[in-house]
Amino acid sequence: MRLRRLHRLVPLGTALALLLSGCAGDAGKEPPGQDAPSAKPPETHEGQQTSAPDSGRPWESDDAMQRAERALDAHDDDGSDPQRAASGSAHLASGVNKTFQASGKRWYRLDITCDTRGVAELTLTLTRGDAEQAYGIGCGDRAADQFNIPPGAPFTARVDAVRRGTGLVLWRLNTVSPDDLDGCDDDIDGCGG
Repeated sequence: MRLRRLHRLVPLGTALALLLSGCAGDAGKEPPGQDAPSAKPPETHEGQQTSAPDSGRPWESDDAMQRAERALDAHDDDGSDPQRAASGSAHLASGVNKTFQASGKRWYRLDITCDTRGVAELTLTLTRGDAEQAYGIGCGDRAADQFNIPPGAPFTARVDAVRRGTGLVLWRLNTVSPDDLDGCDDDIDGCGG
């Protein structure tokens, strides 16, 4: 099959000039009923922030996992002798709903952290029997949050799923000596009294 040549081609420079002149006439105009976008983001008061900081780079799960593991390791030099009983991770879209056995004589310490994009805080709910306490977990903190649970009946740790965020939750359950407890000795019953 032979290709036919067109003898009346418009020179490229003329075609571009026509296209640009058509666009230039509408430059700066917004469709009816819409406000023009502002040139700079709205100002916020110092300390006011509704979501996790956005660094401008894409959130990478491998990098987030490393940051979260460093947060869990931040308490390694606290003088206690933790013995790992369990560990795990979950994506924000799945949440966490884990029941732990808590037998033995040593106290349990739940270390938990999150690394997210677009979510500044998650809610952890600890439940045992009729007792229940909810706590805010700051995402992206350099050290994991820690919760003390005495031995006894099984307990449940729950972090509700977040459908509109990207990130993960990492946790470790350790056993510790009662002498190594820091703060409240039963974060399920609560010590705020």
